Amino acid sequence: MSKYRELSDNELVKLVKAGEAEPFDELVRRHQVKIHDLCYKMLRNYDDAKDLAQETFLKAYRKINKFAGRSKFSTWLYRIAVNNCLNFIKKQRPTEELFEEITSSGKDDPVQKYKSKKFREMIKRTVAKLPEVQRAVFTLRTLEDLSYQEVSEILRKPVSTIKVNHHLAVKNLRNYLRQKI
Repeated sequence: MSKYRELSDNELVKLVKAGEAEPFDELVRRHQVKIHDLCYKMLRNYDDAKDLAQETFLKAYRKINKFAGRSKFSTWLYRIAVNNCLNFIKKQRPTEELFEEITSSGKDDPVQKYKSKKFREMIKRTVAKLPEVQRAVFTLRTLEDLSYQEVSEILRKPVSTIKVNHHLAVKNLRNYLRQKI
């Protein structure tokens, strides 16, 4: 068991800022699953998500002295991950499907499974058509279940802007699905 497990994120950050590298391993251990999951939900590709999650931690380590502590460390880390993913999408994969399946079917009926799969695919295509900011807000707010305030801190936009973009994303998603169903 690591001697750092009992320390808070802020205490670990202070140690890393003081020149100790080992406490950062504990920060990675604590947050790697969430960061990878977030990247996967945005990119819909396991290998890309793995690479971007790793890049997120490398950037965080290199820029740890810029973390001012005005937000939680996890919020700062999410912001880095979201920015990495958005930049990746802009450069590499502008039309890639971005989000995990929103609905799932636990039913054994083959017809129901087919309909459910078809519906999930339709939702994925629809979400992928949303503007980038709406996609990011929708992912963080709906799929990651973060508060508007947390999304605001991550994306560095006012809460009112986050609420508007979330509302627009949901509205656009509903309108498109109504046309298709």
